[in-house]
Amino acid sequence: MVAGRRVHLVRRDLIFAAVREAGRISRADLAKRTGMARMTVTGLVAELLEAGLLAETDATPDGSRPGRPARLLTLGEQAGVVVGAIVGGDGIRIAVADLAGRILDERHHPGNDPAELAELLSAYAGDRVWATVVGLSAAILDGVVQPGTVLPGWAGRAPARELSERLGHRVTVRNGADLCVIGEAAHGVAAGRRDVCYLRVTTGIGCGLMLGGHVHPGATGVAGELGHVQVDETGALCRCGNRGCLETIASTRQILSSLEVAYGEPLTAARAVALSHTDAAVERVLADAGRMLGRVLADLANTVNPELVVLDGPLIEEDGPVLAGVREAMRRYAQPEVAATTEIRMTGLTGRAGLLGAVTLAMRATPVARGDRTLREIHVKVGQHERAVRREVIVDLLRARGATTRSDLARITRLPRAAVTETLTELTRDGVIESCPPPARSGRPSPSFRMAAPPGVVLGMSMDLDGLRAILTDRGGNRLADGFRPLAPGLDGRVVIRAAAEYAAELLAGHDNPAVALSVPSPVHPVTGEFGARSVLPMFSGFSPGELISGMLGCPVVVGNNAQLAALAETRRGAARGARDVLYLKAAQYVGAGIVAGGRSYGGSIGYAGEIGHLTVRDMGPLCVCGRRGCLGAFLMPSYFGALLERPTEERLIALAAEGHGPARRALLDAGRLIGRTVAVVCDLLNPAVVVVGGRFTEPGDQVIEGIRESLRRHCAPSAAAGLTVVRARLGVEAEALGAVESLL
Repeated sequence: MVAGRRVHLVRRDLIFAAVREAGRISRADLAKRTGMARMTVTGLVAELLEAGLLAETDATPDGSRPGRPARLLTLGEQAGVVVGAIVGGDGIRIAVADLAGRILDERHHPGNDPAELAELLSAYAGDRVWATVVGLSAAILDGVVQPGTVLPGWAGRAPARELSERLGHRVTVRNGADLCVIGEAAHGVAAGRRDVCYLRVTTGIGCGLMLGGHVHPGATGVAGELGHVQVDETGALCRCGNRGCLETIASTRQILSSLEVAYGEPLTAARAVALSHTDAAVERVLADAGRMLGRVLADLANTVNPELVVLDGPLIEEDGPVLAGVREAMRRYAQPEVAATTEIRMTGLTGRAGLLGAVTLAMRATPVARGDRTLREIHVKVGQHERAVRREVIVDLLRARGATTRSDLARITRLPRAAVTETLTELTRDGVIESCPPPARSGRPSPSFRMAAPPGVVLGMSMDLDGLRAILTDRGGNRLADGFRPLAPGLDGRVVIRAAAEYAAELLAGHDNPAVALSVPSPVHPVTGEFGARSVLPMFSGFSPGELISGMLGCPVVVGNNAQLAALAETRRGAARGARDVLYLKAAQYVGAGIVAGGRSYGGSIGYAGEIGHLTVRDMGPLCVCGRRGCLGAFLMPSYFGALLERPTEERLIALAAEGHGPARRALLDAGRLIGRTVAVVCDLLNPAVVVVGGRFTEPGDQVIEGIRESLRRHCAPSAAAGLTVVRARLGVEAEALGAVESLL
């Protein structure tokens, strides 16, 4: 498309979006709103009126302005519609909405096979359909529906391609749970929230995730497979092929089947809910299902730390036994700080969240939405948004890859060469990037670029049991110096933090414009920067380490959790370089995890994401430092390996394994199996592309890595395991300090 034509279409989208946003608006106000010349607005409006996309209303004086009243513009009859559809075990729901988001038609069809959906969607083919979004209660991998779903007739099909060919316009197909969380955020109780888990319990159990304000589909689009979390290794066979999945115990279908045996007659969900008000046995069955759901949700809360969990399903009612059971289990199994800050609510959309989410997503594919994304306050030039996107794409690429040639940038980004050249010129002029020597290649070299190193230095520090590790770099991330300082054992966290500040002051002496980041073995609130009021490490609680260090150094200081920063480093510089969905496991006596979701480091609503050490392995297990029994971390403490060690320390266990001691190596293999078995729920939930294993347990060899790999392959949902790679961390003891550096770049 030639540049002039593209600019014309962008401007037309802006006009379209402004009219939709205002409802009714004059040409003069359109010119002010979009920043375009009046003559340009007049021409574009005439074009849209002729096409029927806009309409004019009669001029009506409102007394706000003197003189002749202006005729107002609104959306026309030909503005078109969007279509949303949800396909589940209970049938097909379809909604048609205009471009203002108003539902024009909504219907339910009892069947759910592909031919029926295509026929229903074809009924709207005569309308001006801008976009169609379909949600399936199924795992979709590379556009193909995976087997083992509540929609057996869809397995092996590529619905987006098939429906697009049939309907003649683009059709987007997403997991239904993702659309539910979009709908809940747009129209329900999750409005304004950034960290949300939506759980729908029907024929199957699906989970939609919003992490940091972004819907998280996972590396291969199968995030949220909570229905296939294995809760009983010897339980009933699930349709996915595993045994004892959550769906075999707590899905609506399974619960009603159990009640039918007792009552001797088929029961509907509504009948079961009514019986639970008067029949203690039914109430207990529903409450037990709620406790089982809550047990898994507690693992979710300990891992991704959402601020809100929304439950939906025909057996769920406000203050009913299912919701009560979920809340009881959350209090029992989630960390106290997490349980206290995780709100659990029933949806107010009563089964419509997915449909509203489909319509919401379809709206984003219309000219109205494209205009909304570009529309700015008065005087913003047309095309500024596009330039900003290009800059962001190229900067992200250079930050991840390092020095890259112009030709490679054009090839990787698929942007026009002229656009790449223009963007590189702008970024160089602004001091964001700089030219550098090109790599040695045959032929005429293409200019090469890298991130510029503006004045100043970055200091990344990590704090562990053995001391402080530091890495000093320029603003481009190039290492200038590093060091290590032992720490004297102490129980006063402020003393330890002050020691870190004193070491930082020594390293920064003589350097201007410093920025500092510190990795600590404790959760840190992402907004306040404070340790929690209560912590499993009492020395790190109730104060802001960043403020303390900043006050001593006189420069900005960022503080983050150690595993989270290690995950960031391994994603940008290490074993997971290039991946966008990564789970980092710190395999050590103080086990932990870090999450990178969609290329972004994720710490949770209050900074407790990745606290896998407090996932429950066994209710009656050893006592954990958090005060509960059976946490994963309690099974990895040196005392638990006492049968092998005269002096039960982590160092002694690692030394024995490094010397080839068979029982010690077997113990690490079993530790890996236990870690893998416990975090399988995390992989089912997040669907990472790469699991990176680091920590001291990896030092003697690959035993713990092999154990984790074996358990994940055995216990993950098949759809999550299919796209999963388990690798050894590359950055070693420097990972956390390097992550601290990366958090500032």
